Amino acid sequence: MLRASSVSRENVPQKLLRVEKTSGWWKPFRINLLILRNNARWFGLILVPVVLGTVVLFEARTSQFQARFLSAFASRLSYTIEPGPSPTIAFPSSGPFNQARGYAGLPGFAHRLTEAGFRIVAQARLSPALQRLARWKITPPFREPAAAGLIVRGENRTVLYNAGVHQRVFQSYEDIPPLIEKALLFVENRELEESDVPTRNPVVDWSRLAKAGLTYVGHKLGLPFRVEGGSTLATQIEKFRYAEGGRTSSAVDKLRQMLSASLRVYRSGSDTRKQRREIVLDYLNSVPLAAAPKYGEVYGVGNGLHAWFGVELPEAQRILYDRPMRAQSGPTVEQDKAPVFKHVLALICAARAPSFYLLQDRAALEDRVIFYVRQLEAAGTISKDFARRVESVPLQFLSEAPAPQPVAYVQRKATNAFRTHLMAALGVPDLYTLDRLHLDANTTLNAHLQNEVLQLFEKLKSPAFVESQGLRQEHLLLRGDPAQVTYSFTLFERTPMGNVLRVQADTLDQPFDVNEGMKLELGSTAKLRTLAHYLELVTSLYHEFHGLDPATLIKKSQAARDPITRWTTEAMSANSGIDLRTLLNKALDRKYSGGTGEVFFTGGGAHVFGNFDNDEDGQIFTLREGLYHSVNLVYIRLMRDLVRFHEVRLPYDAQTMLSQPDDPVRLRMLKEIAEKESQHFLFQGFQSYRHLDAQAIVDKLLGSRSRSLRHLAILFFAWNPDGDADSLARWMESRGMPVSGDEAAGLLRSYDPKRLNIADYGYLLDRHPLDVWSAGQMVREPGLSWDELLKRSATARELASRWLFQTRNRHAQDLRLRIRFEEDAFARMTPYWQRLGFPFDRLVPSLATAIGSSADRPIALAELVGIIENDGVRMPILRLEKLRFAGDTPYETVFEPQRQSGERVMEPEVAHALREVLAGVVQNGTARRLANAFVGKDRKPIVAGGKTGSGDNRYETRRWSRPVSRTGTFAFYVGDRYFGVITAYVAGDRAANYVFTSALPVTALKLLAPALVASLGDLE
Repeated sequence: MLRASSVSRENVPQKLLRVEKTSGWWKPFRINLLILRNNARWFGLILVPVVLGTVVLFEARTSQFQARFLSAFASRLSYTIEPGPSPTIAFPSSGPFNQARGYAGLPGFAHRLTEAGFRIVAQARLSPALQRLARWKITPPFREPAAAGLIVRGENRTVLYNAGVHQRVFQSYEDIPPLIEKALLFVENRELEESDVPTRNPVVDWSRLAKAGLTYVGHKLGLPFRVEGGSTLATQIEKFRYAEGGRTSSAVDKLRQMLSASLRVYRSGSDTRKQRREIVLDYLNSVPLAAAPKYGEVYGVGNGLHAWFGVELPEAQRILYDRPMRAQSGPTVEQDKAPVFKHVLALICAARAPSFYLLQDRAALEDRVIFYVRQLEAAGTISKDFARRVESVPLQFLSEAPAPQPVAYVQRKATNAFRTHLMAALGVPDLYTLDRLHLDANTTLNAHLQNEVLQLFEKLKSPAFVESQGLRQEHLLLRGDPAQVTYSFTLFERTPMGNVLRVQADTLDQPFDVNEGMKLELGSTAKLRTLAHYLELVTSLYHEFHGLDPATLIKKSQAARDPITRWTTEAMSANSGIDLRTLLNKALDRKYSGGTGEVFFTGGGAHVFGNFDNDEDGQIFTLREGLYHSVNLVYIRLMRDLVRFHEVRLPYDAQTMLSQPDDPVRLRMLKEIAEKESQHFLFQGFQSYRHLDAQAIVDKLLGSRSRSLRHLAILFFAWNPDGDADSLARWMESRGMPVSGDEAAGLLRSYDPKRLNIADYGYLLDRHPLDVWSAGQMVREPGLSWDELLKRSATARELASRWLFQTRNRHAQDLRLRIRFEEDAFARMTPYWQRLGFPFDRLVPSLATAIGSSADRPIALAELVGIIENDGVRMPILRLEKLRFAGDTPYETVFEPQRQSGERVMEPEVAHALREVLAGVVQNGTARRLANAFVGKDRKPIVAGGKTGSGDNRYETRRWSRPVSRTGTFAFYVGDRYFGVITAYVAGDRAANYVFTSALPVTALKLLAPALVASLGDLE
């Protein structure tokens, strides 16, 4: 404020007064100058705040300075995608979107994929300015896609699976009904709609920020102020997308969010009008709305309408977009607009505290919605009539999210298999997490051929098609409903990079994958594994004895304790200088009987085996012919020789143990056997009685004898070694079967526990002693654990197995030892099979393993054929050609599999011999209906080979037989490049209705031949 005395006439110098007299026109100006000079300090104090205030108000309204500075800085924030790993890339470490879309997890993914044989072929390079921004932990200003998720593509980039299509989002700003936008801005950010200045920064609302600051200070001072947030929509997006935990933890965090959001809106220049529309779109598409039951985390209004209320976004758009509800639109209002708008508004209102409003206190949400409905009415955004309708509509929450539309498992089997492998490779916990990743995966699948295969399998379900193709005959589909047969098909292409998966299909409409997820008995395909192992052993013996003179070889032959070693040394001594390929051909010409009259001790007992074709009984076959015609007994006998080969190489002498009863190794092994048997029977008892009460245990143990005084007394004394006549009488009376004192005394004399032990009582009850003992323990302590039961049972186990060590039971000892020898031989054999792709931890210790009793998986059989095709090298299976993470973002990283040399697991000579034998199966054996089915461009037949397998799998006892499954399988190769496996399968009791064998999948492959040739081109 200026004082009056400071400008009075008395204070004007006389000199100026004189000038005034002579220069009247100059006088006022001079006086003003004098006044200004004498009061410069006061004018400065007034002028500076006025100018600064004007500038601040101008900047607050127009954001001109921010627009110039931030747009200039944002123009330097760029990245490029260049080959190889990037030295400048920086990944975020937290934030809900960064974690859900995999940006934060990319360093870990890169490490795992590198270990799995992938390499980075392209990655984002950040500009220096963007690198600095990343170091400051500010999110780069890139345009994030509205919907992102896993995309799986086949050859030619055909989309096989797109997780993003399940996300319900507004694709563009124009898709947002105006009423939804107006409601959102009214509730959350009114200034965003009111400003029409092109350069205005929508990130900062100065009045809102000031109000938030004042309420915060007042709250800290203890005043009754409710703290209000100052975040605009743009800042909220930064917070719930990129802040740790979706929350602002400090003022520095808030500053980072505001700076990141500001750079984002000015990334394309100083005009922010387009970016303001993007803010509305991004908020509606990504606002977090808690986690809905049977859905998971909900992001975006579209997904929220679906998950919480069962309202689909397209329908809501149609209802709200066609006739916008404004106050001036007239009294006529469509009946169904009110509920849709109310549910949209409810989600907008719930955004500030979604878990509270959507899960904990829905009444509070109703009140909040009604408040804003009235505010919208007062502002003229909606009409009074429409407001009343909205108020009257109740919010209708679903108990759980709608179930997704069912998709036939058959149609997505291949993609599910790819997703499962990808999930394991990346180390993510589940498919839900995998599907949320911003990832584009290019697979090796030939989508066209995949569809051709599925179409044929679908036709094979039709009785008319079966008839037209002549499949109603023996060994095919003569009986049974063709629609109940499950088919599976896997095809690989051999390449220098590895075995590339081209087709993986099956018709089982369940989540199980027949090709690689099920354990199947695939019959005589096991003969191929048996023959491969045999040739491996011959090869190892060849290398062991190569270079020895004939005399030494004869001595080795005489000392040999197994037939395979004896034959090999004899062949090498008789053919001095023989090469490996010739020796293997001779090994394939070894002869075995197909006779069925022999009883084989194997698998813990005596067994007889039969051939599929009775005409083969009693004939003599070479191993080569035996594989052509799949003669069971030939390979049962070969397996016996293989077991003998391994038995004589065990770390103990089996013959010595059988011939010398006091051999210390024998005694140690018998103790191990007895302990194993004891624990087996003890666990059986534990499983049988653990959930039963005392009465039920007695009834189950004694069965029809549970009312017999004699058997009850035996059971009582078995459980009560200190029992007497009185305690027996009381126990009988408690069971409703009173006995006199004399009767009790008589029963005690007969079954006195001082004379008998648990083994005796087990014999008297015709039950295993440990079954009886464990039942007593479960009666005494119903909640007894297995570990405690085992700990208590030491004495009982010793008593139960004491009989085995008596001299008179030597036959029982030898029987168990022979079983153990066979088990150890198969355990020694197992790693050989596993090296050739056998998928399980153990082989069933039985000669029947040669004909399929150890089971297999179709894809594992295909891998064995691939080893043979690759001259004995086990190449990696390639399912993925390229993985593109975070496409079109500063985190973009592209992986491709790197070339691997593979692992040699079979001698080339062995692979060559097996390949020729498999070709003979097609030309002369069980797959001969496929002969000449594949023809090249030159019209010449392409060589094909394979091994068939049929399984009529049953659960059998002495009295009855129940079918378990029926399978027909053909593991094959075609030409030099392609190999795979095709299977027909029926499970359960209905398997009894079918008579098909491996001829069915062979015929199906023949029907597929034209499609294979057309899709794959040159098969050679």
